[in-house]
Amino acid sequence: MTDPITFGTDGIRGVAGRYPLDPLTVLRIGRAIGRWLGTQQDDPNARLAVMIGHDPRISSYMIASALTAGLLSEGVFVTQLGIQTTPELAYNARGFSWHGLMITASHNPHEQNGIKLFAPDGFKLSDEQERAIETLIASADIDADVTQFNQAATLLSADGYQKHLLQYGQFPFDLSGLKVVLDCANGAASHNAAQIFSAAGAVVIASNNNEDGTTINDHAGSEHVRRDRSALLAAIREHNAELGIAFDGDADRVVFVTPDGLLIDGDHTLGILALQMQAADQLPHNTVVATDMSNSGLEHFLRDHGITLERTAVGDRYVMERMRAGGFALGGEQAGHVIILDDEHTAGDGLYIGLLIAGLAAKNKREHGVTLSELAAQIPRYPQVIASAHLGRRIDLASVAELADLRSSILRAFDGKGRVNVRFSGTEPGLLRAMIEGGPSNDLAEVVRHALSVCKLIATAADSPNPRIDIVDCVTGAPINL
Repeated sequence: MTDPITFGTDGIRGVAGRYPLDPLTVLRIGRAIGRWLGTQQDDPNARLAVMIGHDPRISSYMIASALTAGLLSEGVFVTQLGIQTTPELAYNARGFSWHGLMITASHNPHEQNGIKLFAPDGFKLSDEQERAIETLIASADIDADVTQFNQAATLLSADGYQKHLLQYGQFPFDLSGLKVVLDCANGAASHNAAQIFSAAGAVVIASNNNEDGTTINDHAGSEHVRRDRSALLAAIREHNAELGIAFDGDADRVVFVTPDGLLIDGDHTLGILALQMQAADQLPHNTVVATDMSNSGLEHFLRDHGITLERTAVGDRYVMERMRAGGFALGGEQAGHVIILDDEHTAGDGLYIGLLIAGLAAKNKREHGVTLSELAAQIPRYPQVIASAHLGRRIDLASVAELADLRSSILRAFDGKGRVNVRFSGTEPGLLRAMIEGGPSNDLAEVVRHALSVCKLIATAADSPNPRIDIVDCVTGAPINL
């Protein structure tokens, strides 16, 4: 018996070709989504319409076809957009007032894939809406004979999204003379990033910009650069560029590398943009929203400038929900998913944030002689690691009685100035993530030691006594050899 299909923190995820992303199950998912769409219509005679976009990974075409078949069999009109970035799909869904499906596994390897759902307003579906679709997927009625059909159309991407990015920036995009190296992750940004940055005036050197479907995120893109920026840094120096910009597979994340080798991640980006938006009176309530993973150095930096940092659970959807509820304009994640919420933007967009930071870098250098590295260096970073333990299964962390005591002892060792966050990945089953952060006076080795103790405790409880444990230094992005 197969497990029930559930939505994680960012849609349905899995290995392409295996349940729940095998062709027959995806067709079933498509039918369930189509059936659910019918319950959302106030006018029974209104046309049900969905647009589908995807990243270049080779399995995306199979999943798009199976979803399309399921949707058509429920009377839904489908428009296939082809290769899109996730924020581009959100923009198009909002522009047409249709629901949108994005097929991508974001920063994960090409063997994996996933399905993200967007509402006609350009925002991701709520937990309640996703639960309703889960119920329909499990329904025996989905196996009934097909009684109605609709048709599909192909709509090639126009230049509307590019105009949208360049016209509605928070700050002017004058990248004249700025030389940038773009790492497109062999993903969705490969089809438009170079053109967009060139249109903004930059001199562009594009790397990892093929769409062969099997090299997406392979030693490329934002997640790789966070671990190892040597290749991007070498390209920056070879071409005498001022900035390196790396996107993930579906281009909703972005990180930066400067010529002196500094990695600028989502925390840096939030700090830099917060001060710029505050100065321009574009930071409502002087508040930024981030997740539990953001470094406390960012929180203290913002506090010193009269800005409050609100935290949410991990996941950009939770950041967005808090931003919408509180009327906030800036939020994001340390991994590089940064959101500016205004009348024109409803999703985190790596290309848009890349343009903003590149524009600020060019402006500050021209007018003030201040480099991007100097701007980022103002934001302190306390020793912080993420340990990933590959366990055989997911367990209820609340059932591990010793975890609360261990967390308390770690915080005492940090004089109450550290943080401990333990969770299972929302996109990779059985992967435990433990974020341990020390205070300003703690060293990295001490933080690593405590991270290992947390992973080993949970591994024992999960009957996985010798798991593979990977630890990454969140400050430098580099892996830590154990």
